Amino acid sequence: MQNPSGVLVIGHPQPERIDFGADSVATLAEAKEYLCQNRPSVILLGPSKDGDLENFCNFLLLHLPDAVWILNCEGLPPSQIIHWINFGKLHDVVQGFEDPDLVNKVQSALEAGGELAQRRKLMELFEGQSQQFKRLTQELEKRVQKRYKTLSKSLHTLENTKERLHIFHKALLGIYRAASVGQIEQTLNEALISITSMVRVRFENQSSIKQQSGDNILAIELPFQIDRLRGEVLYFGHDKRKFSPAETDFLFQITEALALALARLNKLEQAEVLKAQWQATFDSIPHPLCLTTPDHEILKLNHAFLQECQTRGVGDPIGKNCFKIFFGPDFKATVARGSRFTFRYSRPGNRETEHFEVFGEPLGINADSPDVRLVLIRSITEEVRFERRILETAKLAELGTIGSSIAHELNNPLGGMLSFLQLILMDLKRESPLYRDIKDMELAVLRCRDIVQNLLSFARKQDLGDFHKVRLCEVINRAVKLIELQSKSMGIAIEQTQADDSMDPWIYGSANALTQALCNLLQNSIDAIAEKLRQQPLFPGRIRIRIDSNSTVLHLRISDNGTGIAPDIQNQIFNPLFTTRDPHLFSGMGLTIAFTIISEHHGNLEILSQTGSGTTAIISLPTLDQSPD
Repeated sequence: MQNPSGVLVIGHPQPERIDFGADSVATLAEAKEYLCQNRPSVILLGPSKDGDLENFCNFLLLHLPDAVWILNCEGLPPSQIIHWINFGKLHDVVQGFEDPDLVNKVQSALEAGGELAQRRKLMELFEGQSQQFKRLTQELEKRVQKRYKTLSKSLHTLENTKERLHIFHKALLGIYRAASVGQIEQTLNEALISITSMVRVRFENQSSIKQQSGDNILAIELPFQIDRLRGEVLYFGHDKRKFSPAETDFLFQITEALALALARLNKLEQAEVLKAQWQATFDSIPHPLCLTTPDHEILKLNHAFLQECQTRGVGDPIGKNCFKIFFGPDFKATVARGSRFTFRYSRPGNRETEHFEVFGEPLGINADSPDVRLVLIRSITEEVRFERRILETAKLAELGTIGSSIAHELNNPLGGMLSFLQLILMDLKRESPLYRDIKDMELAVLRCRDIVQNLLSFARKQDLGDFHKVRLCEVINRAVKLIELQSKSMGIAIEQTQADDSMDPWIYGSANALTQALCNLLQNSIDAIAEKLRQQPLFPGRIRIRIDSNSTVLHLRISDNGTGIAPDIQNQIFNPLFTTRDPHLFSGMGLTIAFTIISEHHGNLEILSQTGSGTTAIISLPTLDQSPD
């Protein structure tokens, strides 16, 4: 017994004849001493003269619960054999130590003991992983809650800005619709109810209210441009609360617009002067603004709208449909005819799609023209781009955090599962009915491992190397050469053009990283055209690359005539692991990596697409002079 084995035989009369590598003791007492130092998997026991077998079995249950028993029932009465069979821990019985099946039964018991020990280890591992998963879930919930609070705060700020703009528009429209100072006060009280408790307009000869003062009263002098006309507006805050600097600036703007309306009401005899002032205010609004008939035919327009007409080569805009002038003859939106309206509309620009928010309000200027309405067209292209970028960045950051945490926790159990499956396959014959199922399990684990690696690659901050001065044309040429073999084999033409043939712009960045981003975008274009080639084998696939530039920004457009992207999935294209192709062949990380690389270069990536009409990727990068150090 110098080298303990996995089998202990108790009471064998001729231990030297044991030929299956077992340890042997003569009595139960010796067996207890042996078990205090060793932990065999199988115990072959039987009646003994030196002790109570049942007490010994209780000892085994207490000190060696994982051991498997084989009972030598030679000489035992049937009732005793039935008793031990019902005991619960008995694996098998033998008819004496000369039983011909003894070795097979011992081998079977060893396998059963191994399975029992493995099952216990797996249960312990599962319990540990469960606790770890629970802890990870709690940590993720805290992070998600923290992120939710941050986003809620940003959303609250955005909502406040929108509300302030709505109040300004409502107050401005109300002021110019009012026919008296009392109506102006009523309009301001209704429009500014969330900021002020009361608004009063007082002129120089109404001095009684000037005696009132307090921290919650803001007096702003009316900036009249007419001699001998002086006055002020008193804004009363809620519950003696001071006005914030932002509220004060906003009320100054309201007061400036109010002054013109008051001058119009108080100096009717100076109609021409007031008209000029009103037109000045009309033109001072930086957004295209016009007065129209109920059929949206232009009656009057501001300077910003006039400049837009001149830019688009429109002659005299008076009497023409304001929307068809501004958005083009293909304008199709349904606009309410008899009430106020608000809608958004987009039109193709020189470099990217332009987005606008349109406000319409019936004015009722006088009894002769009650149906005149004001139409304000405000460019929200920068807002839309900024909102998209915030949402994409927040989403990618959140997914990266979650993906990194999950990937780190899944790596070890996936490695263990893969090892066990591969060991099983090594011992399993191909003709076994279980071979195919085990092989499918191995492939599934390998797929999970690849997904985990992709998540880890995405979550890690991109190492773009050192940034240098780089010619954008050289980066494009490198990317085209890498993808050219595939495109030529499929008959896809790649065309490169520039707004200025002599332009060869420089940027500041990593040539290798930018090449990777362009290759990912070109690969997406090739895949989209390949899908169309499967439907139309003679389809002329084409990819166009164009560079535009101004003093601060370079715009690189990659356009294809492939299948395009369905509208219902366009908001998911930057999600890691999202792909419309075979997920077993494509990881869905191409656009995500390209977006990350371009963002690291302080640029922006926008995807414009329509189903069946192709896709355009617009990359905006700062010029060399505008790049951060």
